[in-house]
Amino acid sequence: MTSKERVLAAISMQPTDRQPRDFHGCQVVVDRLYQHFGIHTYKELLQKLGSDIVDIRGVVDPEWVAPFPKEETRPDGSVRDYLGFVKKVQQTVFGPVAEHSDYLLHDCEDLEEVQKFPFPKVEWFDFSTMSRRLEEYKDFAVMASGASVYQHPTLVRGLDQLLCDLLTDPEMAEYIIDAYTNFYYDYYKAMFEACPGQIDILRIADDFGMQDRPLISREIFETYFYPRIRKLCDLAHSYGVKVMFHSCGCVFEFIDLLIQAGVDILDPLQPNAKDMNPENLQAHFGGKICFHGSIDTQFVLPQGTTEDVRAQVRKHMAVYAASGTGFIIAPAHTLQPDVKTENILALYDEVSKLSH
Repeated sequence: MTSKERVLAAISMQPTDRQPRDFHGCQVVVDRLYQHFGIHTYKELLQKLGSDIVDIRGVVDPEWVAPFPKEETRPDGSVRDYLGFVKKVQQTVFGPVAEHSDYLLHDCEDLEEVQKFPFPKVEWFDFSTMSRRLEEYKDFAVMASGASVYQHPTLVRGLDQLLCDLLTDPEMAEYIIDAYTNFYYDYYKAMFEACPGQIDILRIADDFGMQDRPLISREIFETYFYPRIRKLCDLAHSYGVKVMFHSCGCVFEFIDLLIQAGVDILDPLQPNAKDMNPENLQAHFGGKICFHGSIDTQFVLPQGTTEDVRAQVRKHMAVYAASGTGFIIAPAHTLQPDVKTENILALYDEVSKLSH
């Protein structure tokens, strides 16, 4: 099987020749792995780790054609990008990390002010060369990530203010939510049309969960976010593209709605969050949705030994992969600078040992 065939089989609950796997690390981690392996390209890194999925964001993007820069540096050193997000690099003991530092619509009090904001537009991009550039990755399962119906609105309005808007000013909330939902609908529709048959997975990322409960009620989720997630799922499926939905934290009570909306893959299976352990998820949703992720990035990968990592790989594969399908193993979050290289290598080495 090629990586593409392997991943698509797992999503469809069909047998695979070995355990499908995925990788995603921040740039600090990627650079460390380049140095460890003595390589220079992202494709080589995926091959070294045996990853079956390539996330093309930042690897094969549409060309920027807007008459202004894609991002600009502000006087305080922070950077504002075309999405309206503001980030600033913070130095940590493990390395530099870019964090959101300002929320440009946080203090807006009326809808007219928000309507003047330059929300992103699909016209700022040219997709015409993507198909040719994707040929290099044709044996991988190709994932287009970046869509959001909830988290990206919070990054311009502020999490606190958007949550208030949902209860006190729903017109304001829906305007901002739809500005991003509709942009991503247009953006990925243009991508799917420019790259027919080449995109395998659309990844939507919206962190609805805290460690022990969701951030919002089921009623709010059903009213505001379920229809918009379904809209993106319907778009992807109309082009033969599967949908991965990412949410950190405890989202157990929303999983049935995600399945109903058309989500094919649930990510990242944060194992220490309430009700998100492998046994519980497999018991309730095994065979109904493909699982992706599960290897703990809160404690085991950053703080554990290599044997701790290997033990969790063995345990989670035994539970999630018990039926031989419907599971893609990966870290339960983008690997951060505090994760040791030896633990990353142990993860993928143990998966390889158990897959043969």
